[in-house]
Amino acid sequence: MPHDRKNSSRRAWAALCAAVLAVSGALVGVAAPASAVPATIPLTITNDSGRGPIYLYVLGERDGVAGWADAGGTFHPWPGGVGPVPVPAPDASIAGPGPGQSVTIRLPKLSGRVYYSYGQKMTFQIVLDGRLVQPAVQNDSDPNRNILFNWTEYTLNDGGLWINSTQVDHWSAPYQVGVQRADGQVLSTGMLKPNGYEAFYTALEGAGWGGLVQRAPDGSRLRALNPSHGIDVGKISSASIDSYVTEVWNSYRTRDMVVTPFSHEPGTQFRGRVDGDWFRFRSGSGQEVAAFKKPDASSVYGCHKDLQAPNDHVVGPIARTLCAALVRTTALTNPNQPDANSAGFYQDARTNVYAKLAHQQMANGKAYAFAFDDVGAHESLVHDGNPQAAYIKLDPFTGTATPLGNGGSTEQPGTPGGLPAGTGALRIGSTLCLDVPWADPTDTNQVQLATCSGNAAQQWTRGTDGTVRALGKCLDVARSGTADGTAVWIYTCNGTGAQKWTYDSATKALRNPQSGKCLDAQGGAPLRDGQKVQLWTCNQTEAQRWTL
Repeated sequence: MPHDRKNSSRRAWAALCAAVLAVSGALVGVAAPASAVPATIPLTITNDSGRGPIYLYVLGERDGVAGWADAGGTFHPWPGGVGPVPVPAPDASIAGPGPGQSVTIRLPKLSGRVYYSYGQKMTFQIVLDGRLVQPAVQNDSDPNRNILFNWTEYTLNDGGLWINSTQVDHWSAPYQVGVQRADGQVLSTGMLKPNGYEAFYTALEGAGWGGLVQRAPDGSRLRALNPSHGIDVGKISSASIDSYVTEVWNSYRTRDMVVTPFSHEPGTQFRGRVDGDWFRFRSGSGQEVAAFKKPDASSVYGCHKDLQAPNDHVVGPIARTLCAALVRTTALTNPNQPDANSAGFYQDARTNVYAKLAHQQMANGKAYAFAFDDVGAHESLVHDGNPQAAYIKLDPFTGTATPLGNGGSTEQPGTPGGLPAGTGALRIGSTLCLDVPWADPTDTNQVQLATCSGNAAQQWTRGTDGTVRALGKCLDVARSGTADGTAVWIYTCNGTGAQKWTYDSATKALRNPQSGKCLDAQGGAPLRDGQKVQLWTCNQTEAQRWTL
């Protein structure tokens, strides 16, 4: 079934491309790196899994041409003109590291995947003009069905490196990914909680979703299929989500869903209401711009078919946001989407249990459990515009993994520290400072930006304990929140992680290690007097550049 395999691949890669667009949009106005991204960068793969041998594959597309890369980073197009019947592809495998060892290869500019398999090589096929047939292990006849393997997705181009850990198609062998910046800091994501790999399977089976689990002939677990694949091959019922979708459609017959798809464009909104079986969305001028037929369960879990998202700036962003609201079961509880409060995700009994558990078992709560998990920046993705190196670490299946890199990730919370001690203003922009409104030290007074004046409400003492203090109170993340948009206020100092901050002199970011997120001016640029301050995914925009 080459058609199914191809579509599976495209859905997974589409998720990464969408993340690239989202990150790129967030970085509008940021100066480009002084040096161009080289044609290849080093990729180090470390094997902490305790298993082997490992086989690696670097597969992807360059300028619309599909192919593979060797260990030196040289790109080789697949042979063309082979006809409509799949034939074996050339052996593109690279010898990977043994247990406890590392191997460094060159990662070329591509949009694609790095596969790794345990114990034996994978089988790849090509059709027609050099198109790759991706593994589709939801089909028992797939030649890779009984092989333990996984992959990471990446894009390396002149804009930098985007690399993620993914569970879009299945949950399988655990790993982390990372990118090294020019200042030596390694940004990483993908690490599981202690024993998180097995805990996921145990919880999935306990919730009645065990039909998604595929086992090897010896009975060991190989993977759990994404529920979209599971429904398509009859492994689980669609009933879990069907009734929820019906209730959502009925709910929005009499009220609007307001979609604000771009965090940096809060004025761009679309309003949707259900008419018959169709969810119709209008622009601010009242013109209908998108319509979606009531989707079946496979469409919801896969964010495809009835919820197909084209690569445009209207229909695609609406489809992505609507699908995320259905998968996370927040559509009934919040008519304003995307929902910024991750604490409310997956709370309905009819929710996507697979995605819920994937996020629960990640050390930082970030995962790519469905194609558009990047809506609202909940995906396990790292990016740098001037990458020096990339990393993949194959983690142990049981026990506790060790963090990749130096713990300074925008996604993986690090440890408090790295805050220069001293007292003075926290400046942002050319004329504004962090300010306690009305110099009122009452707990929960949300801080703001105000014209620099030098008064006590703008004098912040940075302690060696990671606290930032003014008027005898601490800069505090409201209720220890971790979601984008969480208010930052002053509060009685209590030594919790909500009051710890680090400073990155390269990006000028003030980061809360507990959440992994940055101190941010609500609404972004243009910065202005009275603008409130919040927690937000670190993005290096003007709204997060603080001068001590």
